Amino acid sequence: MRRAALLFLLLVTAGCVSPWRARPELDAQGQKETTALLQRVRLYDDPALSEFLGTLAGPPGAAIRIVRDPTLALFATPAGELVVHTGLLAVADTDGQLAAVLGHELQHVAHDDAFAAGEPAALGQRLRPPATSRTAVAIFGLDLPLTARAAITGYGSRRERAADAGALDALAAAGRDPNDALAMYDALAAQAALGGEREVFYFGNPRRLAERRASSVELIASRSSQGPRLPSRVEFERRLRPVYLENAYEEIRQGRFDLAKAQLERIASAAPDEPRLHLYYGELYRLESQRAITSDEREKGRGQARLAYERALALDPGLVEAHRQLGLLYYAMRDDRARDELLRYLSAAPSAPDRARIEEYLQELAQ
Repeated sequence: MRRAALLFLLLVTAGCVSPWRARPELDAQGQKETTALLQRVRLYDDPALSEFLGTLAGPPGAAIRIVRDPTLALFATPAGELVVHTGLLAVADTDGQLAAVLGHELQHVAHDDAFAAGEPAALGQRLRPPATSRTAVAIFGLDLPLTARAAITGYGSRRERAADAGALDALAAAGRDPNDALAMYDALAAQAALGGEREVFYFGNPRRLAERRASSVELIASRSSQGPRLPSRVEFERRLRPVYLENAYEEIRQGRFDLAKAQLERIASAAPDEPRLHLYYGELYRLESQRAITSDEREKGRGQARLAYERALALDPGLVEAHRQLGLLYYAMRDDRARDELLRYLSAAPSAPDRARIEEYLQELAQ
């Protein structure tokens, strides 16, 4: 509740102050904000996946930017580009569920809501901790009011409901089940509850998700049956599996081990021999061991980490990060094998960006 109250105070002045004087003014401001934002976030570079998501969103050629961030964000820039976090992608179980929310945001572009809603006021305050999302920190730290409206507050009940209606029509036209929208909003609400205070974005806001679900229920009830639906495509799971992995790693980096473990288990059930799956299991166990209360728990975690790293290397000897992480594990254990693993890593990746740091470890081990 305190978090919600804080965001209200931060954004209460972000409404429409006046209409835009001219379209080029919006375009210039939108481009400026988008450029500034993308310089601050970590992009997930997978052109094939972005193209696939673009086909789900609707018209061919919809541009998608994927951001490495486990929070629940999806929004459209004034130029029509969609920005989506790996955290939101990892929630979806079917392509229809993703199509529902991608289509919702694309409706804001089709209706030109960024222009129609008028010029938002500047953000007068800055986001206070806790804030784990680089996107959120950038929005408030750089004072990006257009982006804040698109990503956090939305465009008001009337425009959001119109976006619901357009998205449901698009789902039906594509032969998908409009009920996929309800399933996606339910999944987002469940994940938002787990995320807690870190979920500051529109699609992580329980109240907004409840509104979107209720609106969609009413709209679906008012429509006649559209006949048989296309099943979700088999390639969906294959396309999204790397995203699930990388989003689980982002959760590990933020110390949200339970959420990471659930995502890793999802991947393990479908692809138990994925090498990077075991690499990230190793990271999970290694970092958990650092927070262990008892020595027995710490040693158990280290043992699980070692086995996971070794399994990753057995499945893919070229996965050089596993040598580095195994070396760091042995270093923490004061095990002589640390030096060999770190040397193997540098030998396999002589231009590694962290070479200087690894060499410092090696110098220390040589003393």
